[in-house]
Order: sequence, then structure tokens, then C-alpha cells
Amino acid sequence: MALANNQLFVPAAQAAALPARAAARLGGKAAGLLRLRALGLPVPEFAVLPVAVFEPLLAGLPVTQEGLAERRARLAGCEVPAETRAALKAVLADWDFPARPVAVRSSVADEDGDANAFPGMMDSVLSVSDWPALWVAVARVAASAYSERALTYRRQRGLPLAARPAVVVQRQVAARAAGVLFTTFPEYPLELAIHAVAGLGEGLVGGQLVPEEYYLRKTDGQLVASEELRVESEKLRVENGELNQEVITLHSQLLTLNSKLLAPTALADLYRYAQRLETALGGPQDVEFAQDETGQMWLVQTRPLTQPVPEVLVFDNANIQESYCGVTTPLTFSFAQRAYATVYRQTMRTLGLPAATVAAHEGVITNLLALRQGRIYYNLNNWYRGLQLLPNFSQSKADMERMMGVLEPVDFVRDQHKTLPQKLALLPRLALNLGRLLGEFARLPGRVRGFQARFEAEYQRFYQLPLADLGADGLLREIGHLDQALLTRWTTPIVNDFRVMMAHGAATRRLAALGIADPEEFLSRYLAGSPAGAKNGPSDAAEAAPLASLLPALALRDLGQVARQNFPELLPLLAAPGPDLPAQVARLAPAFQQQVRQYVARYGDRTMGELKLETETMRTSEALFYQYLLPYLEAPAPRPAAASLPAQATAELAGRLRGRGWWAARQVRASLAALRQAVARREALRLERTRLFGMYRAAYRQLGQRLAAAGTLAAPLDVFWLTEAEIAAAVRTGGPAWAARVAARQAEFAAYRAAPAPPGRQVEPGRPVAAAEAAPPADGCLRGTGCYPGQVAGEVVVITDPAQAAVGAVRGRIVAALRTDPGWAALFPGCRAVLIERGSALSHSVILLRELGIPTIINVPGLTQHLRSGQHVRLDGRAGTVEVTAG
Repeated sequence: MALANNQLFVPAAQAAALPARAAARLGGKAAGLLRLRALGLPVPEFAVLPVAVFEPLLAGLPVTQEGLAERRARLAGCEVPAETRAALKAVLADWDFPARPVAVRSSVADEDGDANAFPGMMDSVLSVSDWPALWVAVARVAASAYSERALTYRRQRGLPLAARPAVVVQRQVAARAAGVLFTTFPEYPLELAIHAVAGLGEGLVGGQLVPEEYYLRKTDGQLVASEELRVESEKLRVENGELNQEVITLHSQLLTLNSKLLAPTALADLYRYAQRLETALGGPQDVEFAQDETGQMWLVQTRPLTQPVPEVLVFDNANIQESYCGVTTPLTFSFAQRAYATVYRQTMRTLGLPAATVAAHEGVITNLLALRQGRIYYNLNNWYRGLQLLPNFSQSKADMERMMGVLEPVDFVRDQHKTLPQKLALLPRLALNLGRLLGEFARLPGRVRGFQARFEAEYQRFYQLPLADLGADGLLREIGHLDQALLTRWTTPIVNDFRVMMAHGAATRRLAALGIADPEEFLSRYLAGSPAGAKNGPSDAAEAAPLASLLPALALRDLGQVARQNFPELLPLLAAPGPDLPAQVARLAPAFQQQVRQYVARYGDRTMGELKLETETMRTSEALFYQYLLPYLEAPAPRPAAASLPAQATAELAGRLRGRGWWAARQVRASLAALRQAVARREALRLERTRLFGMYRAAYRQLGQRLAAAGTLAAPLDVFWLTEAEIAAAVRTGGPAWAARVAARQAEFAAYRAAPAPPGRQVEPGRPVAAAEAAPPADGCLRGTGCYPGQVAGEVVVITDPAQAAVGAVRGRIVAALRTDPGWAALFPGCRAVLIERGSALSHSVILLRELGIPTIINVPGLTQHLRSGQHVRLDGRAGTVEVTAG
């Protein structure tokens, strides 16, 4: 019932939409209860004495100290109008009052709003069980709108001092448990928080009682943490409205029991309600609940969570650790961060985004990477923000996560909601962008040839420069020239990376639609061997040649053969390489040394850890070349033929396509051909990226020599402990402060190396998580994805840091690695098989391993934790299984 003169409001029995201006008429708490009812959630019955009941008492009173005191006094002594009393008595009779108690709560017009919660500022009176006490409670609660604490809160928040009270009378739940639910926990925003006490919850919200605590993961409702404390039930008495002090004392003793206060079913109910509330009300909610003796959960309040919820930042090292494994120096990070920003801007421009949009996203562009505990991570939030500018966010997100090797997709990042008019307004631009991108895809073969010709010209120009004669300013200008000539013109590799991402996603989805259970495993067979050997391979003759990532290894193999056949007298020296070996080879076999130098000039930057500028390469240390040559000095052992793998996969594909229709078959084959072509181009372009980084490495090493000669740095290689901006500043200013900064950084990063490796994913703010040890498999058999077949038994060498890997240590052994990169090419030929804890069937290393015919298994959980160097294992590269044996 609702009185025509606004003396009492009782919501309809059926859930209904929120009345217009509900908060202004009924107060914030009543408006929250009505929202709960409108959503069909369980709310105890209630009635509201609206603002209009109390307004006549306050009319004409000034908002002065005396006027505020008079308002409080009038409300405290007020008598509820007879008509309102009669209406309320009729309502409460249906609730079996006074046999069953009620609660009286404040509902001030601006209480429980979006910005101002008034937590605990106004009074609530529980367990009211007779009529005189009810009228006293109504007056007390109304007057509390003008209590000193409520007025102080208003002054602190800059709110009007003229409060407009209303009062809620609500059927009190006979609670076995009660508490507070934060649908988003501000401390860890990927969780929701539930705090509960036995009995009524007043002691919890008032801060007198210590609750049980439950924290559920918002994505799936799983319990991630809890404080399993249980206390005796509250016994309340109405004595100036205060909690019985004896009960508080009992609660403070916190009796720990074996069972939790809230059962899993109760937690599941609260999780479900939290999800509905956040979705329907558009943001985190602060909810009070009570559970009765039957287990029924009731919601007795909801209001917007006014505590700021920080943005959740997700950092994941995914496949970036293939390129920047382990601890990385500040120079490498600052350069990588700038390089990623530069190419990302080009991506946005290539997609036709307006200059204003690109500028507005500068904060995203310059923070795609993060340095955490000395290691490089993707800042996933910013990658997703960029995707929100593209059509079909969900599909693009899934494709990107697959290509980046993100094992745990980020579920809380969603596309921005757009209305139908907004979508229609965006269609022309999105269609134009898509058309532009498809046009770029069609022009890729010619664009790649042009890019490579331009790159080769700059590459030759750079290494003809007398770098050793350039001053520091000249070297900085040369770095600027590389930026302008190459780094800022990296559009072609970017477009092809998009092509790989989209082609891989399309191929994976189409293979899954054909019923292929593991599309990645199928692709590892379909793409095995050189492109020329596969049916439905590329039409480009250039792309039918061996993949570019294989060329350095093939050239090393040829040099090994030249040494065996033409320079047998060198073999004893080459078999035990030392620092003087290059000089010895130059003296004994200058023709061979000339071939070595030609190789280094072409491929000398292809080294383990090649994208870390501090890495020693064959170009910076020719002695390293001879370390890499070692596995090739012996005649190559026969490997399983790769040709049968694509043939088997092609036959399987034909069987799957039988009866599907020509158009479906054409679509699948076209997507696979597009993927093969794009991957072949990517491998060629990634080799150019390696060579680009080599040029920057050469320039910065020379800058280190200039700064050391000037006394600015203690040693030339100290340059890697400064960022790019710091190096430029050090050139300008000089002085001893830079050496001190380097020393501090070296100590800091040494501590990072000594500490256990941090988790591959870090969430801030997030519950601290140590790098978890993977549980050993129950049957002792490790399992992953087979990428190249072959059954091998032998000794394992575990490599977690490429800098510590020696070519001689892997010869004749099975390599077990956390991750790999193309620079491992020198190690692969000497090993019998390769196991990789985290990898992709389309990663550079796996492509290379297939080309070399080396049995390979990827994505083996806990591989480097379960295996130790020196153990013996038996593996099956087709089945993806690894078993420890007795040796």
C-alpha cells in the first residue's frame, strides 16, 4: 500500500521498477532496497516513512548551529502522525509484529549515494519488539540524521547540512549469520569479499566483532582465501540501542571451529547475487546480508561502493621471455619499450586511425612493456586498450592472446559497450579500416621485397661507417638515423604480424570446426618441413625456399662441412675453441677465416638472447662463432624425414573435408595457405629485426667506450646499466654521478638474479602469489604437445638461462628449456631432442626445430621444475610424453 498523502510507502508484493525520484522521496537506503526487489533478489519486507513525514517538523528552521540543534531536538521528540501509525500497524500485523521483531533503519535522502555512503553515521535499531519501542526507535533514527558525527561527515564531504531524513521499518531476519558483501574488494579488485559473523551483523558493521572472511575469485566464484574464524551467536537487548557488552566480550574470544560459518552453497548464492548486482547497477556494491535458520539468504541493503577501486594491472611475460629471457638491463628495456611504442604508432596509422586518436592513446603506446624485478613483461591492459579500437574485439583478443602465448586470458577486460546508433556511426570507419588492412595484406609480397631492399641498403651503409672514429655526438646522431631510416618505417613487418595473427586464428577456428581436437598439434605437422615440400604451399617462389630462420643454421652446417673436407688440419683446434682461436685460424687458414667473416657479417647477430643489447654475439666476439660451429664439425646424424608429416596432415585434412562441400574445403585450404605464407614472411622479417638490434648494439657499445674514456663510466660495458635517455644525458653532462648510478643498478639487478624467479603473471593490486611449484604428475609421465615425432632416450640438460648455456653441454643430450628463441639455432643441431615448458607451434624456435627434424615437445607444465640436469628420460615427440628412466 502507498498512502496518497505520502505518509507511508509500502512496495508492491511483486517486484517493480524503481519509482521516479525514489531517493529524494524515500531516502537512499529505501531506494537501494527497491533496486534489489526490482531485480527479483530476496529482500525482507519493508515499509518506508518517507521524507514527507518529517519535513513539516523542519520547515522554517535555519541551517545554523542553533537551527541544527533544534532540528535534532524536534526529530528526537517527534510523534508519528496518527494516519501513518494506523497504516504501519496494518502492515506490521501481516508480519506478525510484535511477536516477530523488526529493524528500524535510517534512509536519508542523500544516504547510500554514488559518492557518499554515510557508513555508520546514522543509527539503526534492531530487535524492536513492541509498539512503544518502535515509535521511540523511529524518532531516534530520524534524529540521528543531525547527530554530531553525521554533521561532521557532511562538513568533511562538502554536503548541505540540511538533511532530509526518511525511516525504513523492515522485518528482521532471525539470522544464524549476517555480514557484508563487497561485490568488488578494493584491496584485490579481482576478488569479491564476504565478512560474516554469527547471529545479527550489527557488531560487524559497528566494528566490535571480528568476522569470518571469505574471498572469491570474481571470474568463477572459486574461494581463493579465507579466515576461518567462528564466534558465538549474538544476543541483543534494547538498552540505549547498544550491543550487549558481555556478548562483545564473548565474540572477542573467537572460538575456532572445524566448520565454516557459511557453507559453499551460501557462498555460491552470494557470488551469484554479486554478479547480478554489478551487472545491473553498473558498478561495485556494498551489500548487507543475513542468512536465516533455513539457510535462505536475504539482502537487507545495497549501496554503491564509494571506496575507490584501483585499476587492475596485469603483467604477463608470455612469449616475450623468448626474446628477453631472465634479467634484462635498463638499456635493453628502455630501447625495447621505445621500439614497441614506435611500431605500435605505425600500426594505428596503418589502420587509418585519426591522428587525434593516436595522440590520445600515447599513454597506452609508451607503456606496452613493463620492467618488473629486472624482467620484461607485457602490460596486458594497454594491449587490450589498443584492441578496443578494432572491430570484433573478442575475436581479436583471442587471436592476440594465442599469438602472444598468454596462457590465462584476462576475463575482466571487455569491449566497450556501444549502443546501436554508436555501432552504426562506427561502421563506415571500421569498414574503411578493414578494407585498408585487407589491401595491405594483398600487397605484402611486393612490400616485403621493397622493405628488405631498403633494409639491406641501410645495413650495408651502417657497417661501412668508421664507428670507432665517431665521437659520442656522432654516435647519437647515427642512432637517430637508424630510428628514422628503419625503426619508424617498420610498417611492413607489422602488417605481416597482423596477417599471421589473423590467419592463425582463422585456421585454428576452421580446424576446430572440422572436429580436429588439437588444432595446434595438427598445424605442427601440417607446417613441418620446408614450404616447398608441402601440398597447397605458397605460390611465391621466394617463399618456397627454406625459411629464413633456418638459413644461419644451414650456413653453419656448410662451414662445418668445409672445415672437415678442406681444412682437416684445423679440426683439432676447432674442437677445443679458446679466445686465441680466431687469430690462429687467420694464420693457418686465411681462406677459411674469410668465409667465417662473411658468415659473421651476414648472421653474426643471430645469437641466444639476441634482442638483449648486452648480449655478446658472434659480431662482438668472433670466438663465439667457433663455439657455435662445434656441433657442425661432425658429420650430421640422420634425422627422421619431415616430408611425411605434412603429407600425413594433408591426408587427414582431406578426410575431414570429405562431404563438406567445395566452398568449405576451399576456405580451410586457403586459410592454411595464407598462414604458411605469412609465417614464411615473418621468419624472414624477424631475421631483419635481429640485424636491426645488432646495429643499435654496435652503436651503444661504442658509446660506452666514449663515456668510459671520458671518465663518465668506469668501464665501457657499464653503458648497459643506463637507459637511452640517461645515456644521452651522460654524453651532455658527464660527471661521476653516472658511475655511481651504474653501481647502484648493478647491485639492484644482482639481487634480482639471486632471488627466485617471479611468477610469469603478476596482478596489481592482487593477492601475493609465489611462483607455484607444479605438482608432479600422478603417473610420473610429463605431457605436452608433440611438435615433431621421434622416440628418444637419453640424458637431460636443463637450461633456464640462455646466458649459462654452452654448446658443448648440450651435445648428444636432450635439452629441457623454459623458453627458446631463434638464437638457439646453434645449440639445436647438437642435441638429440628438445623439450620446452612454454612455447607455440608457430614460434620461431619450433619452426626451426621442425626444419632440422629434431623431436620436439612444447607446453610441458612444470618441465624445468620436475627435471634435473643429468637425469635420463624417454620421450615420444608424437605423443608428447616424457618419462624419467633409470638411465
